Amino acid sequence: METKGHSESRSLHDEVESEACILLLAPSLHAATEDACLDLLSFDAPAEENVLWVTYTRSPDDCVEDWMAHVDSPPRNVQFVNVGETTRAAAQSGGSTASNVADQAVESLSSPGDLTGLGITLSEALKQWDGNGHRTVACFDSLTALLQYADLQTVYKFLHVLTGRFDAADVTAHFHLDPDACDQQTVSTLTSLFDTVVELDDGEWTVRSR
Repeated sequence: METKGHSESRSLHDEVESEACILLLAPSLHAATEDACLDLLSFDAPAEENVLWVTYTRSPDDCVEDWMAHVDSPPRNVQFVNVGETTRAAAQSGGSTASNVADQAVESLSSPGDLTGLGITLSEALKQWDGNGHRTVACFDSLTALLQYADLQTVYKFLHVLTGRFDAADVTAHFHLDPDACDQQTVSTLTSLFDTVVELDDGEWTVRSR
């Protein structure tokens, strides 16, 4: 892979190729990780993007609130796949932009280990946006959580198929993985699936592309 540093004057999405599948290697609970995630979802103006968001650990409302703080305008289309038992705490207050956006577009999967069901749900989301003229971006948050419910071989096979689907649909997608929460073999195995690896190391981002 070709390695290059990230300049603070440029957005991360300027450093990666459009329509790539990106592995985001960074701590799960880190402000820089959240900023990078939103940056990699913001290739175009919000009105010109379809956003597909898979979340195991955060509520859709929280994700939309962070998005609005980042770009101050909801995406053209958004679909959340809320996996497991993530609560919709923010929705209880009602009336917020985050709640209104998320309420319109949440598909819930109660079993976090049901990769067949997850794959079907993601494929259906892509189909509904096929040919609508807008860029599709995706966030998978996170592989760290997924590995708690499925073994490495199963996850590898699932990602091999999913990244192929994203490539075929011209999706720019990034997948979160906390390298401190898994062993080096797991990191190396999953890295081999991706076009680009974006890694936080000593507070600096590095971008490695094939």
